[in-house]
Amino acid sequence: MKLPQTLMWLSAGVAILGLLGCGHKYKVVRSRPAEPVYVVEQPPPQPEYVIVREPPPAVIVERRPPPPSLEYIWIEGYWNWDGRHYGWQAGHWDRPPHEHFIWIAPRYERHEQGYRYTPGQWREEAKDRDRQRAREGDHGQQHDRH
Repeated sequence: MKLPQTLMWLSAGVAILGLLGCGHKYKVVRSRPAEPVYVVEQPPPQPEYVIVREPPPAVIVERRPPPPSLEYIWIEGYWNWDGRHYGWQAGHWDRPPHEHFIWIAPRYERHEQGYRYTPGQWREEAKDRDRQRAREGDHGQQHDRH
């Protein structure tokens, strides 16, 4: 009589599972995989300039090695101001972060309180920006629309 007892327990288990499932409606949803998300890491914004009391040391003359490929441009060595001291940034080959970007070298300009240091940065070449605006038909101007 083992078989009828096993069937009784099995049917009781199915009944309990059926009762537990009452009131809960589950729906199987098939969805497409999520589209990939691309994160572009932006460097932190740099100040437009800082005032430094003392002038930078003399520029160090460096030998320019051959470029790793035609995609690279040479960035001359320069004295970088870190907020307390000058540090020499050696000249090196670097690849622009985007097509049509150029390197604007850091500048030191005489200022009434010392020297105005403007850090170097990558910037989109102006003629490419102008071409893009012309294509968009806006010429960089905001228009009022009524």
